Amino acid sequence: MAFVNPGILWLLSLNIIPIIIHLFHFRRYKKLYFSSLQFIQKIDQENKSTKKLKHLLVLLSRILALSAIIIAFAQPYIPALNNKTNAGKNLIVIYIDNSFSMTAKGVEGELISEAQEVARRIIKEAPIDCHIILHTNLLNGFEKRMLTKIEALEQLDKIKEGPIARNIDEIINWERDFIKNINDEQERINTVQHIIISDFQKETFSVAKLKSDKSGFYYPIQIKAQSSANLYIDSIYFASPLQKLGDQNEVFVRVKNESNEDAANIEIKIELGTQKRSMFAEIKANSTIVTSFNYTNNTTGIVEGKVEVSDKQLFWDDTYYFNLNVAKTSNVLLINGALATDAIKKVFSLETFYKLTSVDELSYTSDLAEEADLIVINGINDISSGLATNLVELSEQGHSIALFPGENINVSSWNSLLTKLTLPQLGNTISIGNSINEIDYKNPFFIGMFDKEKKDLSMPSIAKSYSLIDATQSAAIPLLKQRNGNPLLLKSAGNSSNYLYTSSLDLSFGNFTQNAIFPSILLRMGELSKRKLPNFVIIGQDSKILVYNTSNSEKPLRLVNKKVDFIPQYQRFNSKTSISIAGTEAIEKLVAGSYQIKDEDDEIDRIAINYDRKESSSEIMKEKDIIKSFEKAGIKNCTFKAAENGQSMMQLKLDKPFEYWRYFVILALVFLLIEMALLKFWK
Repeated sequence: MAFVNPGILWLLSLNIIPIIIHLFHFRRYKKLYFSSLQFIQKIDQENKSTKKLKHLLVLLSRILALSAIIIAFAQPYIPALNNKTNAGKNLIVIYIDNSFSMTAKGVEGELISEAQEVARRIIKEAPIDCHIILHTNLLNGFEKRMLTKIEALEQLDKIKEGPIARNIDEIINWERDFIKNINDEQERINTVQHIIISDFQKETFSVAKLKSDKSGFYYPIQIKAQSSANLYIDSIYFASPLQKLGDQNEVFVRVKNESNEDAANIEIKIELGTQKRSMFAEIKANSTIVTSFNYTNNTTGIVEGKVEVSDKQLFWDDTYYFNLNVAKTSNVLLINGALATDAIKKVFSLETFYKLTSVDELSYTSDLAEEADLIVINGINDISSGLATNLVELSEQGHSIALFPGENINVSSWNSLLTKLTLPQLGNTISIGNSINEIDYKNPFFIGMFDKEKKDLSMPSIAKSYSLIDATQSAAIPLLKQRNGNPLLLKSAGNSSNYLYTSSLDLSFGNFTQNAIFPSILLRMGELSKRKLPNFVIIGQDSKILVYNTSNSEKPLRLVNKKVDFIPQYQRFNSKTSISIAGTEAIEKLVAGSYQIKDEDDEIDRIAINYDRKESSSEIMKEKDIIKSFEKAGIKNCTFKAAENGQSMMQLKLDKPFEYWRYFVILALVFLLIEMALLKFWK
């Protein structure tokens, strides 16, 4: 037998109290005045042995009653059969999946409510000798505690759904690390029972990083929704990345139907500033549709937008937020070599949308480029190391770089820069097959530039160009191709917008500057190079969001809307700041919506933030697959439970010791009754 509270047993020393009472109460002598003591003496001698027995029985009853009460408070128990040693405490670890998928409707309410009720029953029926760890997907310091049953029940009521979704192996490894710390630093843990309450979505079920465990007991409990259907907005994108005043554009909306049934008369609504539209669509079972809305940019500045779809199951992924930034102007910095062409300067000077600054390479200083959206290298043969370093830094800070080599370049200096800008290296000049024969019309760069794809388009004549080294291994995207297969114009891959023209604008290399396609391409570079925040970002994913026009204040930027005032992780450099919403704190505190970005108390920009759609897929794991996965990971003691008809219908049985405290309370009452009977009826 063992005790939950062995420290209480020292109170057994209080049994000295009834012994003292016995000695001073029953051993007191009384004076009685009689004419003759012979009769009294005779009676006393006759009853002496009987009284002594009575007093001893009363004393024994009191001692036993007090001892039974003290032992009951110490909570005696016999450990469960699987406990081979009593050298530690039993521990129950309860994980409740509080991700957004648990907001689906079950038989008895939302799945997260059913999960809480299952946990409540487990806690109430938990062994008296155990400690409890109760946690969710947060895995923060507050959840890293051992709790009593009362504390666990109080914490259970505070659990709410959130956007954090974690893999099962991440959850169990966190639990194991915490238990190891408890063993090493606090007290010995004997038996560990892991209760995992979740809907077990396929998207987040992974045991690849889970190590074997032969001593712990695992109880995966699956809470199932009434319906696995989900209708949600997966993503949005635009026909053209350009947002200019007066231009017409088109926003495309991808809507998914994760259901085995067709969805009819589904309303899809869009709000874009003051413009509001809606349409009804039919989406086949387990399929996706792409619908679109046309709009006109009627004003400059930031325009907030959102798209909504009507759904009856999960609601967190029914709305998608986005912002448009319709620019007034774009800043262009032109850095000219000794024999640079004037054609670039003439093109940008004719458009009032562009504010052009033109300098010679020897007069260039880094502060000139701070406000530039597009930086154009015009006919420079030898790129200095200082200029190359500065251009790479500017590219990393969101500036676009357009490179037009000179007619006799220093290949080494150019290739050092190109490598850092993720563009292919240049080689010797070639003069065979240089004519342009392919335009990538489907690339967003050309969308809206031509009325339609034309094969007989008049192309400029290219006399010679620079060859490319390992062009096929580069991630750069060819926009114009020559007949010999070499690209003439490339754009860097990813979020950066760096361009490389593989020939020279000098007339000895061709008449590219005299063709109508030249100003069109140059102006498109300027339009796409406008530095602005993305149309939307995703909580938990975007870790480097460049914010411009910030002050030199040491106070951090804030994301503010009606519900949230959040300080993201940030890094300042010059007049820009990089913020991140990828950390756990951001996932926990941010909600989807449109936010003001404030520098101190001034609004400097706005950003649209959305939840990750990872949990929108409603496919769940099957029982046999869950058990098989745990067994494959080396977990042998695994008992699966499923709450398909509501949590109240599910039978729960955990391994726990046999408790005896109730019996000792009954014994205490019995001994008190014996004492009272002895005092009252034994005369």
